[in-house]
Amino acid sequence: MMSSKGKYEDVSAILFIVPFIVSGVYALYLWFSGGISSTLPTTVYLTVTRDPLVFAIGSLSVFAGLIVEVKGVDPANRRVSLQETASLIQKLAVASFVLAVLAAWYANGFTDLVGTVGDFLVGRFSLAFPVLLVLLSYLATVPLRWTALSNGKILGIVLMLIVPGVVYEVGKRDTVVGLGVALLMMVAGAFLFLRTEKPSKPNPA
Repeated sequence: MMSSKGKYEDVSAILFIVPFIVSGVYALYLWFSGGISSTLPTTVYLTVTRDPLVFAIGSLSVFAGLIVEVKGVDPANRRVSLQETASLIQKLAVASFVLAVLAAWYANGFTDLVGTVGDFLVGRFSLAFPVLLVLLSYLATVPLRWTALSNGKILGIVLMLIVPGVVYEVGKRDTVVGLGVALLMMVAGAFLFLRTEKPSKPNPA
């Protein structure tokens, strides 16, 4: 018989891939409904990546997968398990980001890089989802205190999460300005998150 831990791991694994299944099935449904073409229609890409329900289902399924994973681990080994699960969630974030970029590139015929970047940013959740996963993986292994809000990594993640909203709101008035501001915020957010913080000096005796 399968152990209780094995059952928890199977359930969490299924929950972790739900976002990719939901997005893929929805995209195929829209694509087939509009008529199959040689390239993915931009309208299909934007519909999927701008759908709040798809984003909510994906986010909640990963969060539920994290809870299930932790619940199936003995408390004594929970810290190590969280580190491993956080690493897995970060890999999911990278996979989500790469797939979203490739899909946007495919929708632009693998030739229009400007259109690819524009569709990727306008897609809102194509960027917000992987950033949210990184945030979740980070918070899963770091005790959250009010002082953590001043942490550069947290600020960087918040900046990257705001990018889709900036593209949408500012872009409605001026597309170039919206993309420009969003790009600056994304670069600043990535810099804050990836930079190595200097260890604090011990207090003199």
